[in-house]
Amino acid sequence: MAVYTDYIGLEIKSALDKVAEEGPQFEHSYWKKPTLPIIKKGSVGNVNYSESNYAFGPLTKTIYCEDEFGNRYKISVEDLKQVKGHGWITKADADKLDTHYDRDLKMHVVSTPEYNAWLEEARAKHLAQRA
Repeated sequence: MAVYTDYIGLEIKSALDKVAEEGPQFEHSYWKKPTLPIIKKGSVGNVNYSESNYAFGPLTKTIYCEDEFGNRYKISVEDLKQVKGHGWITKADADKLDTHYDRDLKMHVVSTPEYNAWLEEARAKHLAQRA
């Protein structure tokens, strides 16, 4: 499975840079389009890779920017896990639920006491075979 957090983060940075240079791009019938750029020119930071855990996940990309009034913003892109009964959630939320990946369902499911007991038994059996 491919994860595109790098690419999506770079696309967002590129769009923010364009808005800072050329002015507002968003057209909507409800909100009035600003006449001047909202994002301060040169304030869009690089895509920050330091929060990513490439071994276990999540892959998180962060971009910081500033508006013309001095307010700072953090834009995050993180790959999500699909957990049965909970939808698409962050890795931190999935870890709180104690999930495991089910190959048949092709998604994460919440671990039950029966599954945990079976897992302990299977590990013990495997270790006994290795000894």
